Amino acid sequence: MTKARKILVNTEQFKNGDALFEPLIAAGYEVEVNETFRLPSEAELIEKLRDGVVATIAGGEPYTAHVLETAPDLKIIARWGVGYDKVDVAAATKAGIPVAMAFGANHESVAEYAHAMALSLACRIGPRDAIVKSGKWVFDGFHPGLWGRTAGIVGLGRIGGAMARRCVGGGMKVVVYDPFATDEQLQSLGATRIVLEELFAVADLISVHAPSTPETRHLVNAERLALVKPTAILVNTSRGPLIDETALVAALAENRIGGVGLDVFEVEPLPESSRLRSFDNVLLSPHVSGMDRMAERLVTERCVSNILEFLGGRSKAIAPYVVNPQVLAG
Repeated sequence: MTKARKILVNTEQFKNGDALFEPLIAAGYEVEVNETFRLPSEAELIEKLRDGVVATIAGGEPYTAHVLETAPDLKIIARWGVGYDKVDVAAATKAGIPVAMAFGANHESVAEYAHAMALSLACRIGPRDAIVKSGKWVFDGFHPGLWGRTAGIVGLGRIGGAMARRCVGGGMKVVVYDPFATDEQLQSLGATRIVLEELFAVADLISVHAPSTPETRHLVNAERLALVKPTAILVNTSRGPLIDETALVAALAENRIGGVGLDVFEVEPLPESSRLRSFDNVLLSPHVSGMDRMAERLVTERCVSNILEFLGGRSKAIAPYVVNPQVLAG
């Protein structure tokens, strides 16, 4: 085996010997899987990439400009997922490294999770489970439910569209804020385009499905939270920085919002001191919405394929998945 033939799997959920990576081994690569069940830090990533690593299957570890400058053999970053806010794409482009996503592989998983969070909150399943398990049998009031209500979808990409379909199937009226959504997309869902402030004011369920960019940071802020119904449910399975958590905690503390489901946070892992942990009407989970069994296979297969196609000289095959396609021409 030549020197530069190593592929790192940096995500937290796999082990060495996993059959999903056999195509890489069959192609002559050495596969090293992160078995620490945590993502490497910047310093650890620099050390891992120092010698012989040609590709990574990346989780949310930081691919900063400094990391990329100290990775002489790295040829491609294959993201296990669809977000790339932890990758300095400009630096990757300067280094000639394509950043390849797993678009189209786990959007149904994320949407299903968001819908499950919304339903659980609207039906008060968690508190009622606790009531019965504590030995009680009481009627704790009518739960709000979702059918016949209005769902506000922020971002109508693959995940937002899959969430909208679930809401329509559940008998909800759907309104959408997305400047890039086409009229055809909206018509296919029977959804209505709406401005963001109006969405926050009219929706009984607000589900956020947008990328993390400077423009979307704190999209959910104090001003918009002041518009919501006191019975409204907010769900975020996209990226933590979209929500101003200080403003959200204030709304929860003042009973100005009915329920919140969060799979992502401004700081991850969620600090132990976070007040979000203290509310009964808040569901929290550790950034796992896209990790069902179907996604495990489909997303990994897409990452493996992206790596093999690119390293095999077939760069055109991965063009639909690369966020900096200009590097492929070079």
